[in-house]
Parts: sequence; C-alpha cells; structure tokens
Amino acid sequence: MVQALNTKIILSGNANAMMSPVNIQQGKMFYGDRGLEFRANTHGGYIQIPWKNVKSISMEIILKFYYRGFFVTTTDGKTFEFVGGKAKKAVSVFREYLKPEQIMRRKGAMERKRK
Repeated sequence: MVQALNTKIILSGNANAMMSPVNIQQGKMFYGDRGLEFRANTHGGYIQIPWKNVKSISMEIILKFYYRGFFVTTTDGKTFEFVGGKAKKAVSVFREYLKPEQIMRRKGAMERKRK
C-alpha cells in the first residue's frame, strides 16, 4: 500500500486520469496540503505529485465557464491530464500553493480548431 502524500485533504472529487487515449483510469482526485493525489478505483493505480514538483498547471476551460479538467507539468518534464475532479473549485487550492504564473488557461478543443 502506498503512503498518503497529504496530511490534510482540502478538496476531493471523482476524476479520470488520461494515461493515454486508450488507457483512461477512473478514480478520485485529492488536493491536499502537500500536493495532488490520484487514486484509481481499480488495479491500485496511484499518482502523487508534490506541490514543489509542479512546474505548471493548465486549466482546460470551455465556453468560459465549464472547467473540463487540467494538465499538470512536473519539474522533471512529465505531463499528466486529469478530467473532472472538481476542477473549477480546485483553482482556489492551486492559488494557495502555487505562484500565479504557474496556473494557466488552456484553450478548449473548439477554440483550438478555429485557428
């Protein structure tokens, strides 16, 4: 069993970790005092990202009000995509633990197509 990263959970919600286009893991996202944690519902999958290892978070916002999810880029160059997980409410947690320049808006698929 993996040791929990956080000592205090601030927010949690159901989420999907997009490991690849064909490997989508359903689970629960936890936003805590020490970082982000994703626990898969099946097969014991687990992702832990300490706040100090987050290089940037880009929020995918559709029609300026629907927060689909977010991408986390780590300091070692890895990128994780999470969909759901109370993304809109998570922005306040991100602001508490990250610098403003680390939190970005990512255009939705429809906005990227218009170019």
